[in-house]
Amino acid sequence: MPILGKPTGYATITGVYGETSEADTYHCCHCQYQVHVKPGSGKTRGFCFLCHAPTCGRGKCQECTPFMRKIEEQENRFRLRRAMERGYDR
Repeated sequence: MPILGKPTGYATITGVYGETSEADTYHCCHCQYQVHVKPGSGKTRGFCFLCHAPTCGRGKCQECTPFMRKIEEQENRFRLRRAMERGYDR
């Protein structure tokens, strides 16, 4: 599990004119947003004590809803809709 202060990724960004910038990264445990670590930037990030992982700090990620739970909910809605459509075909 990633811990704040210990990035889990690395990004190299190349601009239009060939200029590059590099940054350590981690992903939000709730929305999978890729966060670039910039010490001293003043941006407020979060930490979910239920997931024990850093968050991106955006408003929608303040409440603990792990990304895999969101995927499971989407799959369940799809299965329900498919079952209802099969029931209507009879």
